[in-house]
Amino acid sequence: MIPDSAVLLLNVRTYDTAVRHAIVEAIQRIVRAECMAARSPRDPDFEYYDQYPLTSNSSEVTEAVTTALQTYFGDDRVHHLGRVPASEDFSIIPDAFGTPYTYWGLGGVVPGTCDYPIHNPGFAPSIQPALRTGTEAVVVAAMAYLGREASHHE
Repeated sequence: MIPDSAVLLLNVRTYDTAVRHAIVEAIQRIVRAECMAARSPRDPDFEYYDQYPLTSNSSEVTEAVTTALQTYFGDDRVHHLGRVPASEDFSIIPDAFGTPYTYWGLGGVVPGTCDYPIHNPGFAPSIQPALRTGTEAVVVAAMAYLGREASHHE
C-alpha cells in the first residue's frame, strides 16, 4: 500500500542560529528531493511550530550568580551544567528587553535516591530540599544580579 501523505516531525536543537538555519535548509532540500524522486504529485508542505531562540547566557551575569551561589551553598553543591541542548522559551523576554541573563538548573535529590532526568517518567524531585534550596537559590541569584545592576549604575 502506498499512502497519499506522510508526516515527518523533527525537533532541531543547536547552539548557533546559523547552524540551525543550515540544518533547516538541509531538511527542506532532502524532503523536496525525496518527493521528486518518488514523483510526488505535489510539493511538500512545511509547518514550523514551537520554535525557540538560542539561549545565550551572559558571561558576566553567569559569573556573578555562580560566585554568589558558591559562596552561599559551597563549591561542593554548585556544579556547571555545561551546554544543554534544551528547547527553552526562557530567553524570549530578556532578549526582547535587551537584558543580559543566565539560565541555570536546580537539583532536588535526596542522597541515596535515583536522580532521573527531566522528561523521564521517574523524575520526581523531593519536595524538600528542592523547595527550600530553590527558594534560597532564587533569592541569592536575584541579589547577585541586582547587586551587579546597582554597581553598573553608580
